[in-house]
Amino acid sequence: MRQSALIELRQIPSIVVTLGLSFVSSGLAIVLLPSPGGTSPTWLGAAMNYQTPFTAAPIVWSVLIAIVGHLLLMRSSAGVRVRDTGGNPRAMRCFGWSLVRSKATLYGVAGVFGVLSGLSLLGFTTSADANLALRYTLLSIAAVILGGSEFIGGRVSVIGAVLGAITLTLAASFLAFLNISADWQIGMQGAILIVVLSLRVLLQRGERR
Repeated sequence: MRQSALIELRQIPSIVVTLGLSFVSSGLAIVLLPSPGGTSPTWLGAAMNYQTPFTAAPIVWSVLIAIVGHLLLMRSSAGVRVRDTGGNPRAMRCFGWSLVRSKATLYGVAGVFGVLSGLSLLGFTTSADANLALRYTLLSIAAVILGGSEFIGGRVSVIGAVLGAITLTLAASFLAFLNISADWQIGMQGAILIVVLSLRVLLQRGERR
């Protein structure tokens, strides 16, 4: 609700508000937990370490998330309203849909997924660390953009976002396999992202011509 109010009342770009509030949340987390500690619930660790038969669990979850997200966002009336919130707000007003309500719902759903992501990370690491996920904010944005989405509202691809996240994860694993220092891995991931996006822009220009 704070995010939606700032965006609507002050007309601040949503990505700026998101990044700004993420810094505030990170500061509060450090105040609450200055040093790593604690333990994750047993059920959470068991859920994150659950192994599916025949296929690795991360692959199964990625496929399920991509399919369910695609159906909800691209094949349902609620998904149309969510995409039109950023892509065609004028059409939403013409149809009598509340733009503010749709944005508040969208940010609320994003918040729920943020909480689920935090719980998943806690289940994997088995302890809390306020500084553990600092780089995930920008990586999550990079994964969405890498998957074919754009900052312009309404142009999204759930399946592409999942593939983008998998690509960045594999890139990090490959860099670790090459024994590249962790200090350089983030920079290398950024370079890979720039190269891929540059190639995509060149291909789009070629198609337009």
